[in-house]
Amino acid sequence: MTGNRGVVYVGPGKVEVQSIPFPELVSPQGRKLGHGVILKVLSTNICGSDQHMVRGRTTAPSGLVLGHEITGEVIELGSDVETLKKGDIVSVPFNVACGRCRCCKEQHTGVCLSVNPSRAGGAYGYVDMGGWVGGQAEYVMVPYADFNLLKFPDRDQAMAKIRDLTCLSDILPTGYHGAVSAGVGPGSTVYVAGAGPVGLAAAASARLLGAAVVIVGDVNPARLVHA
Repeated sequence: MTGNRGVVYVGPGKVEVQSIPFPELVSPQGRKLGHGVILKVLSTNICGSDQHMVRGRTTAPSGLVLGHEITGEVIELGSDVETLKKGDIVSVPFNVACGRCRCCKEQHTGVCLSVNPSRAGGAYGYVDMGGWVGGQAEYVMVPYADFNLLKFPDRDQAMAKIRDLTCLSDILPTGYHGAVSAGVGPGSTVYVAGAGPVGLAAAASARLLGAAVVIVGDVNPARLVHA
């Protein structure tokens, strides 16, 4: 396979679907990655944080391939990958992490020390986050695959629910993490500011964690109806 297409940031307020290189098992700096895999992207989401770049609020360069919410099928494995095989359906967390550094071992994978030469923390398709190519594309490379990828045990069940499972890459865990970080527990009264996808995930997570009352606020009446 050699062809690939992706959603490319052109400039403030403008993106295009363009032909982009087929991914290789190399880092953004050109180092070979035996621990990586190449995925055929099955589903992906647009994150609200992508809009910061698209609307010109960041220093994102023209040509950046967007997308950090990825669900895909393994089609190629590096020589060091041990827990995955071709054909596996997997969820990709939005942040890139090595699983080996001090921060990763302390479960602070969002500030991994190994995946971004400029600062702690890396992500796919995002400005200043290590140069990892985004996943709003037909194919994408994922490093440290044994650590980063969540394999679904049943392929047929995964494909039947693939649009729902796409929420596992960012939306659902972000909302759940917010509720846990806020200390929500049995009997809590919780206010969630914003009824977008992450806000709804936070509200549902609060109930799951035992909150007695969950209040959701939003300036958009349609979102409140949905909530």
